[in-house]
Amino acid sequence: MKTIDDIYSTIASNINSVINEEWIGAELNIEAIGEMASFTGNYVNKNDQKQQLDVDQFDFDLTFDILELHKMTTEDDRNRWNRAIFYLQSDGEFDMQFIWDQELHDEVVRLSKG
Repeated sequence: MKTIDDIYSTIASNINSVINEEWIGAELNIEAIGEMASFTGNYVNKNDQKQQLDVDQFDFDLTFDILELHKMTTEDDRNRWNRAIFYLQSDGEFDMQFIWDQELHDEVVRLSKG
């Protein structure tokens, strides 16, 4: 089983693998709901232009890693989150922000009762 640090490394590796130019920083926006995870993201290139990350090129297993991260970090209803942002600098420095989005949660509940 992967550790949280392993998963952070995998996220960074996936971001690095899809950027084909010199860059400054990247941001991956994550939604994790039940057994689903989705990603969008962008990066800033060396010319200070924002570009979209091609998340379709990410390793398929990253979805499972994110779901595992969600499971590990929300055990016992601690640190509930359904959105996260992974910030990565080109030098390898990173930060992860976990967010509880009540509106997203309410919408999922509403749609599930559909």
